[in-house]
This record gives sequence, C-alpha cells and structure tokens, in this order.
Amino acid sequence: MAAPPIFDACALFGPWPRHDDLALPELLTMMGSSNITRSLALSTTGIFHDFRVGNAQSLDAARANPSQLLPTSTLDPRAYPACLAEAENCARAGLRLIRFFPSHQGWPIRFAPFRELLAKCDSLKLTVAVEISHAGDITELADAVAFTQAPLLLAGVESEFLGEALSVMRAAPKFHLETTHLTAPGSLEAVVAHVPDGAHKLVFASYSPLRYLSSALGPVLASGLSGEQKALVLGGNLQRLLTKA
Repeated sequence: MAAPPIFDACALFGPWPRHDDLALPELLTMMGSSNITRSLALSTTGIFHDFRVGNAQSLDAARANPSQLLPTSTLDPRAYPACLAEAENCARAGLRLIRFFPSHQGWPIRFAPFRELLAKCDSLKLTVAVEISHAGDITELADAVAFTQAPLLLAGVESEFLGEALSVMRAAPKFHLETTHLTAPGSLEAVVAHVPDGAHKLVFASYSPLRYLSSALGPVLASGLSGEQKALVLGGNLQRLLTKA
C-alpha cells in the first residue's frame, strides 16, 4: 500500500555513539527517494555535546534546505539556568518543537530543573516531545506537566508501555503519541479505540537515517486504520500541532 505524503516529526543528522555519523546528505537523499515531503530535523550534537551548538546547526540545515527541512531544538535541563535562556532563543528563532532526551543524557524525569524548563516551554507555547524509556516514565511525566497546556508528544514508547500511555492519554487530551516503536499488531488501533479522538493523537516520526524508514512506516501502513486516519498519522496531526503551537 502506497503511503500518502509524509511529514516526519523527527529526522536526525550528526554524531551518534557507536554509530557512523548520520550525514545530512544521506537524510536528504532518503527523503527524496521516499514520499517524505518535509521533516523536522534535529542535530544530534544538541543531544550529546552542546544543545546551543546543535540548535544552531538545526537552524542552519533548515535554512539551507527550506523545502525539505524544518528545524527542531533540544534542551538539557542539567545546564540550568542556561537552558531557560536557550528556550527563549528557540522561540524567537521560530522553532516550535523542543525534544528532551532524559535517558540518553542520564537525568530523571522527576527533576526540578526539568519541571521549571517545562513551565518555560509552556509559557512560550512550544510543543514538547519527551523520550520515554522505562515503565513509570509516562506517569511521572504526566504528574510533572499537570499544570501545562501546550501539546506534549510521548516519544520512544515501546508497545509494552502502551497501556500506561493509553491511561494517561485518556485522562489528559494534551498528550500525543509517536508511532515509531509501536510495532506490535493492534497498537495503533488500540489508541484509536480507547483514547478520545485517538486518530488525532498519533504522530509519525521515523528517526531516519538512524532507523530504517520502513521499520517506522510499515506498521502504520499495515494497520487497520482507515486511509483518512493514516493521512492524519503521517502528517496531518503534526501539521495541526505546529500550527497550534
């Protein structure tokens, strides 16, 4: 089954531990040979080295490739209070999505600087995506953002954590869910069946070229979602989130 035009919520370029550097030309070539019309691009320098340098690289890449890329930023709450000023810089530069990587950077979700940084992002009307790696992470995150209003993407959720995600999403409409790791049969259908307006809560993110595009795209195309619902997952929902931000 052919995919509708795709708006990818996460594409990567730059260094990655124990992996060849993710080359920006490789990402652009992959997009050109697939049906990805645009990607939110993130420099991994911002994850593993310096978020200010990485955010500048993401902006530069998007400015050099405006028809294909939109910039994404990342912040590290361990660099407090500098991270608060960088959130303001990102908002002024027009970046609308902030990604957090607690597991990759080694800090807990229950973390005072992170809570304050989430409040800052909310005041700036920035959509936030947070890496989920362990059972209980989603629950802790829900407690940490109980006061926020901006949309929040649960990123990296494995199928084994889907039940926890469903419970939180049923209680709080601001939560959305990336489909990247939801590979178990019936996972996407469960979100649509059990979460109010569930088809509008799923967002496609490939993490290309770190991951094969087919591994992220296949479960969406093979799911029992309708053609209209798949189009929402593969770009419509992300477009709406960025417009609201």
